[in-house]
Amino acid sequence: MNSKWTRFEGRQHGRTARPGLRVTIGPRHVIYLNGKAFDAIDRHPAVEMLYDGNRRIIGLKPVDPHKSYAFQVKKHGSSGDYHRISASAFCQHFRLQIDRTLLFEGAELDNDGVLLLDLNRTVTVGRGSRYK
Repeated sequence: MNSKWTRFEGRQHGRTARPGLRVTIGPRHVIYLNGKAFDAIDRHPAVEMLYDGNRRIIGLKPVDPHKSYAFQVKKHGSSGDYHRISASAFCQHFRLQIDRTLLFEGAELDNDGVLLLDLNRTVTVGRGSRYK
């Protein structure tokens, strides 16, 4: 076998069956949740955004949408079950540089109902920013 292979860690383009939670973040700092990820936060209309800088983990926790720190979860598009969170202020505050669309691998809920998004466990699924 050729020992100089480089494995492509991305995903196939197109609509393929995605059995689990799918969460992405792109260069415009928008977080997208598929239906199962939205179910994981109980289809709540708002989340508080948490960040563990030592472990580079983003947390999304359902919160009262009237709280001053609530980020609205909005339906994305007219078909499908995707939802989005505009996280630009969050990313700027924590100086998170996102230059390509990243898929969070192993997104999961912790015991406190926080959806954990590990920036150390991502796969690039986009071709880079077209907005430079």
